[in-house]
Amino acid sequence: MKWTTANLKHANYTAKHELFVGTHTGSFKHLLPALEKNPYIQSNLTDVAALDKDSRVTALAFGNEAQTEILLGRAKNVAEVHSLGVSGASSMRHINVAAAPIVGLARYNNKLIAGFSNGKIQTMSLDALEEEESAAEPILIATGDHMDHLRQCSTARQIVATGGKARQNNLKVYDLSDDGKQIFSSKNLPNDYLQLEVPVWDSDIGFVDGPSVLATCSRHGYVRLYDTRKQRRPVAHFASEEHGMSFASLVAYNHYIYTGTTMGVLKAFDTRRMKTHVHTYKGFTGGISDLHLDETGKYLSSASLDRYVRIHDADSTVLLYQCYVKSKATKVLINQLPQQRQLSEDDNEAEAEVQKHKSIKNKRESKAAPLDAEYEDMFEQMATVGDSDDEAAEQQTTVAQKRKTTTQSQKAKKKK
Repeated sequence: MKWTTANLKHANYTAKHELFVGTHTGSFKHLLPALEKNPYIQSNLTDVAALDKDSRVTALAFGNEAQTEILLGRAKNVAEVHSLGVSGASSMRHINVAAAPIVGLARYNNKLIAGFSNGKIQTMSLDALEEEESAAEPILIATGDHMDHLRQCSTARQIVATGGKARQNNLKVYDLSDDGKQIFSSKNLPNDYLQLEVPVWDSDIGFVDGPSVLATCSRHGYVRLYDTRKQRRPVAHFASEEHGMSFASLVAYNHYIYTGTTMGVLKAFDTRRMKTHVHTYKGFTGGISDLHLDETGKYLSSASLDRYVRIHDADSTVLLYQCYVKSKATKVLINQLPQQRQLSEDDNEAEAEVQKHKSIKNKRESKAAPLDAEYEDMFEQMATVGDSDDEAAEQQTTVAQKRKTTTQSQKAKKKK
């Protein structure tokens, strides 16, 4: 498909997905690419009038395995828990946290885990918050003095990983079931040929194969693969030789790692050969701020600072969906639309189509309807004007004479 800045949907894109998008202005949008008639329609899940300059969405994650709960973090010390209903309606709950901005959110055993940019992790019991118990104070875990991202493992939800800028804030893994005990801390590569320390900046983290294999990307232009069962140093890594290659976001699935850069380049790496990338995805005009894969790993969604959200085919790299969201997109989630909501959305779309046809029909009838009843009655009472019998006979004679003259001229031409 040719590069374009217009909203588009590929003809072969028939998957039933929904998108949740957080923006730089703080709006939280819901998109339905599954709709056939208008797949670019957007709805705000938060009150736009209540947003301020610190409402920027900085963290977005699903709160449970059923993906019916969304955790949203902002640049201020307030987290939001959105519960999605079967009919598509959502309920929201505000939770005050210890610091800001929030760089990662997770939920485990009815506890909310929040990571902050100052390097702290806060664990709060949601039951205690509901009962408003002042005795239950949150637990704080210190990971360093800076944090760029906190990521929860989807297969082992008691495992979370953190990463940030500088060596003291490198990749660390914690077990929430053991009171937040640190179970792994990465080690940097050996010094370079000048015996200088290799710069470290783990800007994003992803779990590749369960809780033991992790991948990190860096603003310094490298992608590293760790196996916590083998060693602290990376088991494989890729270092970009291009000047200015700065990786900002990462997501992993099976043997593939997908990374987005601040220059609008999206690449895929195979963990079995990290020498170079295996795929490049096109269509971006701004830095890629976030990536997310659906449950099957086939559809790759991305949020970009060019104010577009996109869905690519992870295998063929084809751009399947693109939508303009009016603000710089900072976070994105893709989810399979539940079957019950698919039926309700189809019914709503069919009902909207019926209402549209009815409105068009009513407009036509209104145009054809009489504007003045007295004017119409006057015409109905007037006598019908028609041709008399003599005039009709004269017209028939004239037509017969014309036909006779035409046939005679044709016969004369044939004789000549």
